[in-house]
Amino acid sequence: MTISLPAQFVSQINTEAKNQGATRSEFFRTLIRKYFTERVEFKPFVKIPLKQLEDELKKSGKYNDKFIKSVVKGFSKSSIYAS
Repeated sequence: MTISLPAQFVSQINTEAKNQGATRSEFFRTLIRKYFTERVEFKPFVKIPLKQLEDELKKSGKYNDKFIKSVVKGFSKSSIYAS
């Protein structure tokens, strides 16, 4: 299985996996096990204007401009926004 993630997420996952003495694969296996054993619920995706998404990410103060631009660009190419 292959998934694509923004570099910032990969960095955070690598750090967390290392802190837990695990690999990235073990990190994701643990998340999947938790999903099936604790019934974590995913909320449906709600499409919002990309400008609103960009503004909300900026307002959070958690992300740099390069990351925000990459997220907005990725969403703009997704099937939900491209159509």
